[in-house]
Amino acid sequence: MKKPDKEMQSLSVATSRVAAELRGLQVRLQRLEDTLEVMYQNPNVKLDGHSIGALQDVDFLLQSIAALSEYLEQLSENTAGMGEICVRDALSTLTLRDMAARLKGACDENVSRTNHAVLF
Repeated sequence: MKKPDKEMQSLSVATSRVAAELRGLQVRLQRLEDTLEVMYQNPNVKLDGHSIGALQDVDFLLQSIAALSEYLEQLSENTAGMGEICVRDALSTLTLRDMAARLKGACDENVSRTNHAVLF
C-alpha cells in the first residue's frame, strides 16, 4: 500500500497550517506584550526567569515570522498562477485596513509596512 505524499497538499490544508502557526505566534506575542507592560509599569522590578524567557521569545518570534513568510512565498511561486481564489471574505475579517489593502493589491506593495496600524 502506497503512503500518501505529504509533500503534496491542497491550498486549503497548507494555508490552514500556516494560520495555526500564526495563532501560536499570536499567543506568544501576547504573553510578551503582557510581560513588557509589567516591566514598563514597574521599572524597579528585577528581571526574573519569566521576564527573561519572554524577552527570548522575541528572537523566536522573529525567526518564526521570517520562516512563515518564506514558506508562503515558496507556496506562491509553486502555484505559478495555476488557480485563483476569492479573497473577499478573508479580507473582510481583517481589522487592519492598511494590511487588508496591501493583501488585496489595492496599494503600492513597495510602501513601507512599518507605519503604525490603523485599527478602524
